[in-house]
Amino acid sequence: MLTFRKANLTDTKLYFDWANDPDVRLQSFNSDKIDFENHEKWFLSKIKDNSYLFLLFINEKNLNIGQIRIHKENEREALIGISVSSEHRGKGYAKEMLEMASRYFLDCNPNYLINAYIKEKNLNSKFSFEKAGFEFQNIINYENFRSFHYIKK
Repeated sequence: MLTFRKANLTDTKLYFDWANDPDVRLQSFNSDKIDFENHEKWFLSKIKDNSYLFLLFINEKNLNIGQIRIHKENEREALIGISVSSEHRGKGYAKEMLEMASRYFLDCNPNYLINAYIKEKNLNSKFSFEKAGFEFQNIINYENFRSFHYIKK
């Protein structure tokens, strides 16, 4: 069983390591490697920004499993992103993380919907979002990639 907490500044290096995982970079819309100085500035500014929600997930052995970020893009729509640590991929955590994070966010923000954009080749993420109750909308060009668009209300 997973639990989560809001990320804080002590998580800067952990988030940096997860963001630079080669598989995470490959599935990201911007696949460039991130340098620590830029990450630290970005993380510091975003974690203080009320339009961002950073949730860090922990399993029953108190191990860090992964993270979900939800960003309010305007007054009605938010964007979700997820990554699972390489040691814990393939164990079914993504579905549970997406369910817990989206439920938490929507309970706190009932007038919002959450958008998810997934590269067309990232079928593992596609299936995780579907299992977590996200509804397929269409295939679009997002950030110059053919992508699945899902929403959750």
